[in-house]
Amino acid sequence: MGECAREWGERVGAGWGWVRDLGLGVLYPEECRVCGGRVEEWTGGVACRACWRRMDERRAGLRRCQRCGGWLAEEDARSCPGCPLQEEGGLVVARSAGPHEGALRESVLWLKRHPRMAWRVRESLRRAWEDLPGREGIDLLIPVPLHPSRQRERGFNQAEVIACWLGKMTGLPVETTSLVRRRPTERHRLGMGRRERSRSLEGAFVVRAPRLVEGQSLLLVDDVMTTGTTALAIGETLLKEGASAVRLVTLTRAPGGMPR
Repeated sequence: MGECAREWGERVGAGWGWVRDLGLGVLYPEECRVCGGRVEEWTGGVACRACWRRMDERRAGLRRCQRCGGWLAEEDARSCPGCPLQEEGGLVVARSAGPHEGALRESVLWLKRHPRMAWRVRESLRRAWEDLPGREGIDLLIPVPLHPSRQRERGFNQAEVIACWLGKMTGLPVETTSLVRRRPTERHRLGMGRRERSRSLEGAFVVRAPRLVEGQSLLLVDDVMTTGTTALAIGETLLKEGASAVRLVTLTRAPGGMPR
């Protein structure tokens, strides 16, 4: 929980926020990574106020798949075509804070290199949590693990940073020791089918302390959901080791068939 405690302490009170914003705008101007304009507030992280407003408007205009949380192109649809959660598998339901574009996309990319989340990103995460069906019964938060070699290279696990903040918001414990990635997995290439993706993940994850997940309703936490194959594989592993249910929350969701 160290990263959470440090980041929480960096949050600026109302009385001093204007001082930091003045310094950001005048002494240390930052360029918005979306539009190239100026970031006016520390709370926006890597994106300016206008780009966050566009992100909010974008989210408000999209409808979700009731299962995987993906965005729907058709007005009368309740689930997306080829929804990864349509078939019985390792996940009950999934939700994300927004589409993998604009201010959220740039925030996720920045998070892969810096273990800190701006206030606007944390508020987006809060909305994803509040939209999650069945959240009242969740017992534990489990970040999707990196392979040890990858974590040593990066220095931290961005999924753990997100889970830590969600734990701070909700009061739920974050469990980081039971689930491990025991072998590195190749990046899923465009054009790979779901079966091929699933085969590439066979045996990649293992629960080394089943007693920690047995009988527990779990929430997996990650930065991005693309096809959902990794989360489904982890969910199946956790269910085999006695978990009662597995859900998923991510900061962003890859567009797929969502409307433009």
